[in-house]
Amino acid sequence: MMDVSLAKANIDNLTGLWRLMGSQRQSSGLHYSLSWPGRCWLEWDLREEYDALTIQACIPSGYLCPIWHAGETSAQLEQQLVASGFEMGLQQLVMVLPLGGQEPGNKSDRLDLSLLEHAGDAEAWADLCGRAFGYSIDASVIERLRQQPDVEVLWAKCGGVPVATAILYRTGAVVGVHQVGVPQEQQGKGIARELMQQLVARAQATGAEYLCLQASAAGEPLYLSMGFQPQFTLRSYRRA
Repeated sequence: MMDVSLAKANIDNLTGLWRLMGSQRQSSGLHYSLSWPGRCWLEWDLREEYDALTIQACIPSGYLCPIWHAGETSAQLEQQLVASGFEMGLQQLVMVLPLGGQEPGNKSDRLDLSLLEHAGDAEAWADLCGRAFGYSIDASVIERLRQQPDVEVLWAKCGGVPVATAILYRTGAVVGVHQVGVPQEQQGKGIARELMQQLVARAQATGAEYLCLQASAAGEPLYLSMGFQPQFTLRSYRRA
């Protein structure tokens, strides 16, 4: 059985990061990004009364609206979105790794993992991560994030050349890992696994109890092999 409080902590970490990226809350109860990453969402427990038609009307064109696994109310909203012509634009597996029983993460002699240090680094990071994921990233959002006290915007270098990206965000007992990206020309070299091993070690060093993420289908095999436990499937919808 899924630990609901831990699942909520995972999602709260994700939405907390989106808020730091820049967001506003509408009168409908829907939060939405001011720019990248183009998300709009309701809080996990959906405690406030809402009108499904109002929410649908408030979802901007091109934005993704994730539906949390939060009981009957969220299931109804998902059904209403589909019935209104929304299509699933992204499916992810929400996962968690308990850090207490993990062996210390390995230190790679090949990868040098470091924080962004200068304003100009944000633009280079956004370009590298954007190429890994195949979409454009707003460098000003990354620059804002790197100045937040609980956020680490990281890149891994090999021989001085940036080859991968990641973001760590600490909320309570949880560290969320986001935007783990390796561009196509660097894939197939084991970089993602070595990067994740270093991220595990970095999270352990903070004293956090869990490392959490939302995995694409491509990333699932790596995370499962590292001991990450599936929590639930996350589906995000957009206007057809």
